[in-house]
Amino acid sequence: MEPEVKKERRHLNINIGMIIFLIILVYIVISVVIYIGKEKISVVEVQKGKIVDNGYYTGIILRDETLVTSKNSGYINFYVHNGGKVAKNGDVYMINTAQAQGEGATGNFTGFSSSDYADMRKIISVYTSNYSDSRYSDLYTFKYDLQNQITEAISNYNITDAPGSGGNYTSIRSDQSGIVSYTYDGMEDLAKEQITDAMFNSTNYEKKQLISNQWLDTGDVAYKLITDDQWSIIIKLTPAQAKSLSEKKTVTLRFVKDNIQTTAGVEIFSNGESNYASLSLSKYMVRYIADRYIDIEIIATSAEGLKIPTSAVLEKDFYKIPVEYLITDEGSSEEGFYKYTYDDNGQMSALFYKASIYDNDGEFCYVDTDDFKLGDYIGKLDSDDRYRIGATGSLTGVYNINKGYSVFRLIKILYRNDEYCIIKTNTPYGISLYDRIILNADSVNENQLIY
Repeated sequence: MEPEVKKERRHLNINIGMIIFLIILVYIVISVVIYIGKEKISVVEVQKGKIVDNGYYTGIILRDETLVTSKNSGYINFYVHNGGKVAKNGDVYMINTAQAQGEGATGNFTGFSSSDYADMRKIISVYTSNYSDSRYSDLYTFKYDLQNQITEAISNYNITDAPGSGGNYTSIRSDQSGIVSYTYDGMEDLAKEQITDAMFNSTNYEKKQLISNQWLDTGDVAYKLITDDQWSIIIKLTPAQAKSLSEKKTVTLRFVKDNIQTTAGVEIFSNGESNYASLSLSKYMVRYIADRYIDIEIIATSAEGLKIPTSAVLEKDFYKIPVEYLITDEGSSEEGFYKYTYDDNGQMSALFYKASIYDNDGEFCYVDTDDFKLGDYIGKLDSDDRYRIGATGSLTGVYNINKGYSVFRLIKILYRNDEYCIIKTNTPYGISLYDRIILNADSVNENQLIY
């Protein structure tokens, strides 16, 4: 007979520490899942700041200019320096119609004078002092300026030496007065109505320079004549830039090349492809007479105050209540309104009601729409005059979270761009320096608990 086997009963030992650990683990997992799925609310602190939205542009210069062609073949020398004025019937250039074509471009020129060297040193000094790798294109302007100076020196010598040189010289006069230039590019007849986006790409742009003792055939360009001091710069605009400039009649601009500031009139126009601005000027035309493309900076009016992100700004509707209905309670010194109410017996009475006022523009108080119902009546003390709640108006503001939940606060915007706003300081019902506000106003609701 087999011995009887006794089975032991195993008791489940419950470890309290393990249960607490599991509960904490589950809580942590749930919290992490909720946090991952929860929309992130970003907060920023209000700081002092300044916005200066200057715009940098490359513009196309338009002038009232005409190309004048030579009536004779020969070697040319100039009476008038580049950018100089010539009167009607005044001598512009001299042409040698008998000199052999194979001679050197400098003719009998024997050398520069001390004043010529001084002028050239000045051009070189200006270029070297303003040089930077980012403005390498200035090298071409430097080349033309120096070439014009050399041309002027050689022309002066050749014209002085002409009577005794034995050549067949003819002096050519101008048919009208104007400013003479010896640089041309074939864009002299360009009008603003012909401007296209492709023209602002100067990669393949080429201009030509006339030099002393250069051989000209009949019909070749002898010089360019500008007949008006008025000129304009055409710039291409983005839609935002066009909107901003359309509100202005004049702008202050700076020529990047030599840091000169001036004022220009503004005219916005479109060719169906893009928006452009024509900046009209009456000064400095001669200074840039050899340029077709020019870099400018339009200097905007700066604004300074409290600086906040544009994304923090929102619009909110409020009830508009005439200020004459606003009263101050004698007992509490709080501002509010006498609101008409009815008891169970239908008896009407006016009771003081403290309202949340967000702005007072001197004509209306802007009151939170949660304080009244549409159609409620308010009145005046010791008067039968009543006002029906209904008219609304919107205010611009941000959500302040100094108390841990979102509260609308009024702001007065001095200036704004796509990223930031500058707002007025010390605005009643507004915000102050170092207040904490919601970065993205559309991510929360008013009175939402943040932390």
